[in-house]
Amino acid sequence: MLEQDIRALNARIDSLINKAQALSAENHSLKNATGDIQSARAKIEALTLENNSLRAKEAALLAERDDLSRKNDLARARVEAIILRLKALETPES
Repeated sequence: MLEQDIRALNARIDSLINKAQALSAENHSLKNATGDIQSARAKIEALTLENNSLRAKEAALLAERDDLSRKNDLARARVEAIILRLKALETPES
């Protein structure tokens, strides 16, 4: 009977050792996954910063384009006015 109890305890110990090894492997896997998650989070943060920077640059470029377009329109209007005045000078008055 004692020998049977010892065998049962040894079997239980072996089972616990196997479970501990499985848990250790799972723990290692989870640690690796945590590292991957932290790496992904860092990449997301970096991409978010880059995206915000690019959006700010885009807004600045659009504002600059609008300003240049307005200046171009003003210059075109001035040139057209000059051309009209020159044509008026060329035309003999009646």
